[in-house]
Amino acid sequence: MKKTLLVLVSLLMTMGAFADEATFDFTGESAYGMNLLSGLTSEYNPDPYTCKEGQISLTLNGKTRWWKGSKGNELRFYKGSSMNVAAPQGEVVTSIVFETKAGKSFESAVGTYNNGTWTGALNSVDITCNISEKNVAISKITVTYQKSDAPVKKNPELAFSETEATATLGVAFTAPALRKATTADVVFTSSNEAVATVDAVSGYVNVLAEGQTEITASAPENDEYSAGSAKYTLKVVKPALDEVTEPYKETFESNLGSFTIDNVSLGEGLTYVWKVDENYKCAKASAYIQKNVASESWLVSPWINISCAEVIRNLYFDHAVSKYFGDKETEATVWIKVKGGDWTQLTGINYPAIPDGKSFSPFETQTISLAGYEGKIVKIGFKYVSSDKAAGTWEIRNFIVATSPEASIKDVTADKFDANAPIFNLAGQRVSKDAKGILIQNGKKFVVK
Repeated sequence: MKKTLLVLVSLLMTMGAFADEATFDFTGESAYGMNLLSGLTSEYNPDPYTCKEGQISLTLNGKTRWWKGSKGNELRFYKGSSMNVAAPQGEVVTSIVFETKAGKSFESAVGTYNNGTWTGALNSVDITCNISEKNVAISKITVTYQKSDAPVKKNPELAFSETEATATLGVAFTAPALRKATTADVVFTSSNEAVATVDAVSGYVNVLAEGQTEITASAPENDEYSAGSAKYTLKVVKPALDEVTEPYKETFESNLGSFTIDNVSLGEGLTYVWKVDENYKCAKASAYIQKNVASESWLVSPWINISCAEVIRNLYFDHAVSKYFGDKETEATVWIKVKGGDWTQLTGINYPAIPDGKSFSPFETQTISLAGYEGKIVKIGFKYVSSDKAAGTWEIRNFIVATSPEASIKDVTADKFDANAPIFNLAGQRVSKDAKGILIQNGKKFVVK
């Protein structure tokens, strides 16, 4: 299989003789001499600003920034800004592909532009950023170009129905559909085969472990169509558990694990409050969208079965706060409830100090005793409240219920999940992986809807 795949990839590399590619990458540690910006700033790139990648020039006009985004570095464009992509004399640009979630925010007066991909045959291409949002972000720009006297081939029009997908271990996964115009054969590859493998011909994905990979579909150039590719990011997560036994830990590095979100009220314009910030590896709550918005939203743990023992269990978590709260003691609080009971606020929380001249505090570890909850099943809730006068930011990571953080890390690491273990329903009957409802695998309960 590996030998066949190497041959197919080799064919892809050798068949694209007519066209060349240049990729402008803004996700690395440097980007064409630009300054990396983050936080509150009024700085932008010089206007105009030219980036070079091989023989291709990318000139940025208007307000643009190289920015440290929540999921990595990116190039940000603001309304009214534009770019020019230019090939050397005697060459024409035939396609420009933007890696962005906001492809519809750009347009071109010449050639064809469709949701992130420009096609045509021009030596110099002008593209304008015309958006209703504050700004849009680009990770990469891939330019395909060729000799002006060579026949311009059709766009292969490779595109997946989704650019991001999530698979759950032990649950059947349906891959995003691939659309294509090219008549060439497509080869599928996975960037991280420890997480998931993919059949090179069919695109069938075999999910193996928690993590992230990119699934790419590539097609070579043929007599009628140019070479092309499309990809989607696949995130593999463990199944959300309805009930767990301590020691229990969630890091929130890339997902919420078995935690859920209860949006009690979302003010006008809000679609969420809590989300995972993969850049800072935490769960983050904020209700600021160009203005303060009133809201109430909870980040809630699964039911945690606390052992009946003489040793007291503790709740540990790291948290950080911004300076924009009205009153942290009432707007960022922690609660607990016993199964069958009501929520009770946990007291004794210390909020990290915000250094002078800074907007955010560093992360600090909190320890709260759970004495009195031995032998009980509980939920922990992080309650975030904002108003039109104040909307702070609260960040949480490394949630632990255990006798000590070290005990939790040791036990959680040893408690490995076997995706191939048999699955049972609550009646003790073995069921298929496609079953729905409250199920049991590896001795743990989880819910499939």
